[in-house]
Amino acid sequence: MPFDFTPVSRDRAAEYGRLYSLSPRKSSWYSPGSLWGWRNIHGLEWAFEDGLCWIRARDGAFWAPAGEWREIDWEELLHRRFPMGVTFHYVPDGLCEILRGLPGGRIVLREDRSQWEYVYSVRELVELKGNRFSRKRSHFNQFVRSYRYNYKALSGEEVASVLEGQDVWMREQEHTPYLEQEDRAIRDLLGLNPPAERLLAGAIEVDGNMIAYTVAEVIDDDTIVVHFEKALRRFKGAYQAINRLFLKNTAHSFKFVNREEDMDDEGMRVAKMSYHPVDFIKKCVLVWSPA
Repeated sequence: MPFDFTPVSRDRAAEYGRLYSLSPRKSSWYSPGSLWGWRNIHGLEWAFEDGLCWIRARDGAFWAPAGEWREIDWEELLHRRFPMGVTFHYVPDGLCEILRGLPGGRIVLREDRSQWEYVYSVRELVELKGNRFSRKRSHFNQFVRSYRYNYKALSGEEVASVLEGQDVWMREQEHTPYLEQEDRAIRDLLGLNPPAERLLAGAIEVDGNMIAYTVAEVIDDDTIVVHFEKALRRFKGAYQAINRLFLKNTAHSFKFVNREEDMDDEGMRVAKMSYHPVDFIKKCVLVWSPA
């Protein structure tokens, strides 16, 4: 049975948001903001069928569907939709666990460490208590002592103002294909009119110039996901400062912050681990073959 795929658009954004909210394990990869920001880069399409939102990329690859996975008869659905088998990419661990022991077919799971999402305690990253955070405290305190800064919380139409900081940051980078794609995703997400719902942002200014920013999205009552965070490295401690100040001043009411994947970048992995995650949302490639 063919799917009725259409390009990801704002016309059905509310419907997608509802299905995403029902997902038992909310990956940042599938948040409404992430899907919208990266839709053009990946050529994303969606189909609202079977009580789920099916997602397919330009290359024909299926991603994990969004919805209440626990209410689906997966054995019947997979045989009906994919009689020749199917491969799903970026499958959150919650769905992997549901499908792992599925009868009537063969499931192969290939875990991808580069796609693990790092989840932290907001309270721990605000307080930075104890020896394990001593280096982070030192960098933050160095920033506070060295610069006369101003932190600004941003919401609604104000969020788009971080593009000023993105422009400056991009000018100081050696451009790579990934950075070009990320820059487009940032602009696609923040260029919406009216702005995307549930976005929060914060920025640090020094001498009236934006030197760091964070853009995040509320994904449930307890959790936000940081999609984009940039700082000018010539301001020592700026990354530690925007991390802490955003959580303290803008996101203090949340329990957890998802800071996304490391994309197999060793330096990024070391940095993310140094903040001591309390959980990972693990994603895998899932191959289903009929018996």
